[in-house]
Amino acid sequence: MGHALLHALLDSLKVFPFLILLYIIIEVVEEKVSTSKHFVKYTNGKYATVVGAGLGLIPQCGFSVVASDLYSKRYIKMGTMLAIFIATSDEALPIILSNPEKAYLIFPMLAIKFVYALIVGYGVDFVANLIYKKKTVVEIVPPAEHEHEHEHEHEDTHEDEISGCCGHNVEGKRNTLKKFFVHPLIHSLKIFVYIFIVNAVLEVLIHYLGEEAIVNFMQSVTYLQPLIVPLVGLIPNCASSVLITQLLIIDGITFGSAVAGLCVNAGIGLAVLFKQNKNIKQNLSVLAILYLSSVALGYIITLIETLII
Repeated sequence: MGHALLHALLDSLKVFPFLILLYIIIEVVEEKVSTSKHFVKYTNGKYATVVGAGLGLIPQCGFSVVASDLYSKRYIKMGTMLAIFIATSDEALPIILSNPEKAYLIFPMLAIKFVYALIVGYGVDFVANLIYKKKTVVEIVPPAEHEHEHEHEHEDTHEDEISGCCGHNVEGKRNTLKKFFVHPLIHSLKIFVYIFIVNAVLEVLIHYLGEEAIVNFMQSVTYLQPLIVPLVGLIPNCASSVLITQLLIIDGITFGSAVAGLCVNAGIGLAVLFKQNKNIKQNLSVLAILYLSSVALGYIITLIETLII
């Protein structure tokens, strides 16, 4: 067992320097985009869902949080927020990149998530427009006469400050040293711990059961995986995407199931949505659409995989 834990630690340590470098780069990108004067404009226009899906592909914890906040304030449509959620992969991409033998999965995963994000995003907004076409403009964008009121509220209160997964503010300016080094370091350490715990559990299971036995068991319930894995993905924590990705790397789950789980894994975006948006019916609708659409995608990909193999 000691050998298994040591192996898990060494495997996890190999990823750590790569995580720090990647999260520093991501922090720079996140800062430039989220503080742009045109950010809200781009996420509320004709191509908002495309922009949202594109931003969601960037492996970070901020955009899904910002999306929840903007939706709760009615600055973006539900479809745009869902597109960001579905496109988001949280920690999956850094982990896959740190395992070169699985790097070939990145392009199809990103392509599928981006296209499906557009389908669901535009589909949801189309249905919403059919149902509420007389009130669409009012519901999506705050009336002009209330815009200054919203701005005033945001200036006078600190309740609207939105924090990412490590407690950092993802909407405003931050101390340069803290935002470009301290936060990436803390986030990397946090993900390192998650990766080590997941690796340790998997290594112990492999040590006692054997990797082949674990893979065979998961393959015996292949057609239940697209139902089960998204439930794991709904956990609003970085650890859920780490677990899903690590299972994919050891062939414990199918590619379709992993994509389904990562499509619902919007970091802490869902938790922020339930906190910020007081309309519980809307929140539950978002949750249901996110889960059911991801399950459907998982089964579609799994079926294609089965036919190809």
